Amino acid sequence: MSGNERPVPAVENDVLLRRSSQPLQPVSPLYVEQSWERCASAYHLDPSQGWTADVLSGAEFRHVSGRSAVLLKSAMDEMRRLFDLVQGMGLMVLLADPDATILARCVDETHLSMCRRLHLRKGAIWSEAEAGTNGVGTCIKEQCPVFLGQGEHWRFCFSLLASYAVPLFDAQGRVAGALNLAALSGNTTRPYAALVMETLLQSGRRIEEQLFRSRYAGQKILTLGAAEGCSSPLVALNTDGEVTGATHSARTLMGWTDTMIQDHPNLLTELEAGTEVSLQKAEECVVRSALAGCQGNVTATAQSLGISRATLYRKMKALGIGQ
Repeated sequence: MSGNERPVPAVENDVLLRRSSQPLQPVSPLYVEQSWERCASAYHLDPSQGWTADVLSGAEFRHVSGRSAVLLKSAMDEMRRLFDLVQGMGLMVLLADPDATILARCVDETHLSMCRRLHLRKGAIWSEAEAGTNGVGTCIKEQCPVFLGQGEHWRFCFSLLASYAVPLFDAQGRVAGALNLAALSGNTTRPYAALVMETLLQSGRRIEEQLFRSRYAGQKILTLGAAEGCSSPLVALNTDGEVTGATHSARTLMGWTDTMIQDHPNLLTELEAGTEVSLQKAEECVVRSALAGCQGNVTATAQSLGISRATLYRKMKALGIGQ
């Protein structure tokens, strides 16, 4: 071995062995590769070592759940609806806070004993740094949707656990937690993974919308386009047509920061300044949404957007929007 070479740590060898021993598995997504790398290099976790979750005491859990009270209130109905859809597939529904602490779950009674063994319970902390690669912890770390099939969790003790997870964003575009579908029977859901993930994404976006509408109740809520990924591009407008709030997706689309939103930009002025086709499409969505909200009344629509009737007519003509 030359002086410039360094030995591969034993735990990294384990990663390579696990990959090479599963030739029939699809190539792991980038987030799995990155998470495994963190487990080996940053967290120094031994995948063969058993794991016992840290579980909050009753007082600690009440404090943590109190901090996420708005999320819990907005998410519970959607969790129950989602559980009704997936229960027959052997999936349970878990809700976690931004620190990967499980806040709530919907689970079939037949799975309770396994949940106890795997610490899938309220108050258990599933951060990636402690549990290794897992749906909740890795989803929150990467801030993106995560699917982990059989053998893709870091620890061997989770070998039969499959996990789907999406981040949840609050009304200010920050990560508020994660919504997780977990299966205890390995890869039985893999043939339907795309369908399960899309269903989960829709549930996550509905929770985000509920959080957003609750925060900006009484204000006009408009969409800047079709939802893609974990977040819907929604904005809240005051009576002057100024932006007072925006979801994670809308902030990304428009390049808005908290400071910029605090200055209450005029939405149509912002859209006119853009040159991207996506912004032209967003402007069309705004005008159509405003017209629908005012039942097609052009005068009322112009007032809600903070522009003149003549300007609105010009925009409608340019965008090909008929009355």
